[in-house]
Amino acid sequence: MKKSKFLIHFAILLAVALSSCTRDEVIVVPPAPTIQDGVYVLCEGGFVPGTSKLAFYDFSNDTFYPDIYSPGTLGLFPDGIVLTGNYLYITEQGNFGSPGKIYKLDTNGTAIIASNLGVNPYNVIETNGRLYVTNGPSGIVSVVSRDNLQLLSTVNVRNYPQELTGIGNRVFVCNAGSFSTGPDSVVSVIDAGNNQVVGEIKVGKNPSTVTASTDGKLLIGCPGDSLTAAIYKVDPISLATLDTFTNLRYGLSKDLNTDAAGKLYFIGGNIYSDEDIVSYSPSTGVSEKIVPKQAGYLNYGLTYDKQSNQLYVGAAASDFSSDGRFRIYSVTGNLVKDFQIPTGIAPRRLLVKR
Repeated sequence: MKKSKFLIHFAILLAVALSSCTRDEVIVVPPAPTIQDGVYVLCEGGFVPGTSKLAFYDFSNDTFYPDIYSPGTLGLFPDGIVLTGNYLYITEQGNFGSPGKIYKLDTNGTAIIASNLGVNPYNVIETNGRLYVTNGPSGIVSVVSRDNLQLLSTVNVRNYPQELTGIGNRVFVCNAGSFSTGPDSVVSVIDAGNNQVVGEIKVGKNPSTVTASTDGKLLIGCPGDSLTAAIYKVDPISLATLDTFTNLRYGLSKDLNTDAAGKLYFIGGNIYSDEDIVSYSPSTGVSEKIVPKQAGYLNYGLTYDKQSNQLYVGAAASDFSSDGRFRIYSVTGNLVKDFQIPTGIAPRRLLVKR
């Protein structure tokens, strides 16, 4: 079985209902062990509440902890995580078409406060002192207080906003489209000062990933149709397209990363599948398959660590009911470590803490 965010949205309709409070909830817990530098691994889980996990790989002792979240368990489909200051923020989609949640945790994985939020909140970033969260089915971005998780405002964007990033005082939102809303080909631009949409960037079909380039420009990845995947380089101020890279021979699904030299790393395939990990050089136009998918697993989550110059990968079991794996690769695709301790089901987000 192949699973993408679009299939997840459909499958959530069959999920067991997630019970949730109608008010903010303050969670009192005992002190947790101190976590130093490492990699957080957020696992979506299966279609049953309680199967999601927050794992952690500790650099200092080379140890993988399969679940550090406390107290209790996360709900259905947590898909966004950001670290700002001394706090982690995690978004949880919940049942399709229903309110999800946002959590504030300390860096040890201990929940401090949780709040209902929007409709299926997906990804989250921090910019200008506030949190910005995409809500796919409702076509909005929620602006949330970092302190108490209160909703400050909402911003209407387009069809099924999912991935987003911030550059300067602007937030760039990929409107990925969906089966229910139809496709989209626009990245919405929000001014983080007044939380208004100040522009739109026309790109290829279903923009699915966005990041900043080494020279401060915007890189937007679009799976397109079949072999029409493309990456767009855009000026974040003028919103002019500076370059378009279309010779992506292994496709593009998600998780666009860039190293110090400007080389790109991402998960190939398309919006319906997660395939090989691919490197791409914008200067030469050379695309290489560096980590092929392995039997029984999909390359489901990816991040690049500039300090170690390594790739951290969440490998999901292809049946999406068994545990996945956390793996470390060199930038040339050599396997550095494959942890035998399972991550939990569908390891989706990887976040480096240093």
